Amino acid sequence: MGRRIVSVLLALALGSSLLVTALADGDTDGATAAETGTLEPLTETTGGAAAPVSEEGTTTGACNPELTVPRPDPVGQLSFANLETRVRENNLSVLALQETMEAVKVTDYKELRGDLEDQLDALEDMTDGIKALMQGLGTVVPPSSEDGSPSLVLDANDRLTQLLAGYVLGTLESSTDSLEDAIADIRSGKTQKQAEDAVRQMENGQDQYVIGAESLYITVLELQNTRAGLERTLEAMDRTVQEMELRYSMGQISALQLQQVKNGRVQIQSGLDTLNNSMEGAVIQLEMMVGADITGKMTVTEVPEITDAQVDAVNYETDLDEVRQKSYDLYAAKTALEDAEEEYKDAKKDYGKNTYQRKAAEHKWQAAQYTYQAAVQSCEARFRACCGAVTDYRQIVRAKESALALQEATFQSMELKYQRGMISKNDYLAARDDLETARDAVTTAKHDLFTAYRAYEWAVRFGVLN
Repeated sequence: MGRRIVSVLLALALGSSLLVTALADGDTDGATAAETGTLEPLTETTGGAAAPVSEEGTTTGACNPELTVPRPDPVGQLSFANLETRVRENNLSVLALQETMEAVKVTDYKELRGDLEDQLDALEDMTDGIKALMQGLGTVVPPSSEDGSPSLVLDANDRLTQLLAGYVLGTLESSTDSLEDAIADIRSGKTQKQAEDAVRQMENGQDQYVIGAESLYITVLELQNTRAGLERTLEAMDRTVQEMELRYSMGQISALQLQQVKNGRVQIQSGLDTLNNSMEGAVIQLEMMVGADITGKMTVTEVPEITDAQVDAVNYETDLDEVRQKSYDLYAAKTALEDAEEEYKDAKKDYGKNTYQRKAAEHKWQAAQYTYQAAVQSCEARFRACCGAVTDYRQIVRAKESALALQEATFQSMELKYQRGMISKNDYLAARDDLETARDAVTTAKHDLFTAYRAYEWAVRFGVLN
């Protein structure tokens, strides 16, 4: 009989363990959703329209409601207008986050609560059965002790059965408590709120991927710019080597001087090779970000210019409230503050004034308040710097354009002198290189202005500050 009871208890223990595991799996799904993810067109992740910065064939601007879909990119090419769309539609990490969000969104909490309540009923029935079994264990015999109290006589199987029944009962009671807490959280809306928090966190993660792709896009453009400059330097060095070889043949310089010039060319070529390798790596990363074939050969088109009207519209005071409302960092800090406050209120109800549990909860709540205040200050300071960067880079662009205008005038003068035979071809080509260098400086300044303005757009439209 004892062995048969042991077998029954083992079966119950296994069944309760599976039930606990099933419950844990359900909790794990929610936890995974909460922990995952934690990156124009600017696509409103909360359902708004895209707001791209314009390129040829598109309508742009963060504040322009007249938006059109940009033309598809040719094979092997990427335009900024299509960058975000291609990241969101093809990037594997972004797609994984999207599927995780969808898994959270499709949850039917009414049905989930019903399932949990059914599991709770089953656990309570099993608990009642175990308690009844434990009450039937043992045999009461006539008094045999000196004080006349009854003795409980159990054989070995009965003792094992009693121990196992106690273990199973404890497991069932623990599972019951977990189920009751889970049901209470659904009824109070706590579980739904946690799901919303998780979705917002993952949306922010998707935005970060897009921002990272945009940054990489600008990096590739700048590497192209730098490569063009190095190639011009290499061509100039080739002319210098040719000139120095001629002078060496005429006995005007030593072999050491000629070797020094040639070594300078070797160093420039080495730098150019390193740059090409770095550029290929950046292009490969960008190809992965947009889900293109990995070739290292994809080309990117130039970004649109930021107009004075766009820069003049930047206003720290006007836009700050919008940034605060949409900032995920502030949202997360506020959520942590609310959780800490709730824990402190619970501690005040459950523990005495001088208990360490209550004091610890109070300190945690205070720390959360400081953290939130720091997050607000950081948000304001970063957005102020973001707005300041836009206006600063515009004046840098103007300064570089002024320098370019001067260089253009200088080149026109050198070109005229060359046509009249007043300067050498090398002097003329050097002046042309200086002009191209000035143009590259303007391009770089415009890239910096574009990057700063994009950071401003991300902050105002989505509360993302980088």
